[in-house]
Amino acid sequence: LKNMTPERVVAHLQHILGQEQVPYEDAALWLLSRAANGSMRDALSLTDQAISFGRGELLESDVRSMLGSVDPQQVYKLLAVLAQGSASGVMAAVADIAEFGADFDELLADLLTLLHRVAIAQALPENVDNSLGDRETVLTLAGQMRAEDVQLYYQIALNGRKDLPMVPVPRDGFEMTLLRMLA
Repeated sequence: LKNMTPERVVAHLQHILGQEQVPYEDAALWLLSRAANGSMRDALSLTDQAISFGRGELLESDVRSMLGSVDPQQVYKLLAVLAQGSASGVMAAVADIAEFGADFDELLADLLTLLHRVAIAQALPENVDNSLGDRETVLTLAGQMRAEDVQLYYQIALNGRKDLPMVPVPRDGFEMTLLRMLA
């Protein structure tokens, strides 16, 4: 079976939840869709778990907590301090994120997605999607970074994600990935 696009998963979840009269936030559905990785069966299973977790409704904050996802604002802040070249700012941002029990593999995935969107914004600003309501933030980050740095950070994050399962402490591997970006 082929993986479904996130848009298609979200649309199907919207249809089902509408029929079942379950209140939801669109952002929560996007989180579930991403976590399902193209599998509708996984999306439905996660949605069912999230409804139980959220006591009958799907709120972004509950789904984020259930999945161990990081608030996008923290990822934006992390990339902004990376763009400034501030090692102390990067370590402070990581400490803030770690307080919420972050999944560092998921955090690297979030950073990769954001870097991809920034690269798109640099090459084709009119093509930056606003499905997460953050188009202006992405455009601002694109203006703060050199295109070659975005490409290098993307490659380093990709390699860091491959290396993460081999490190004894995931946070250490995440921090080393960020320090490589700064170097």
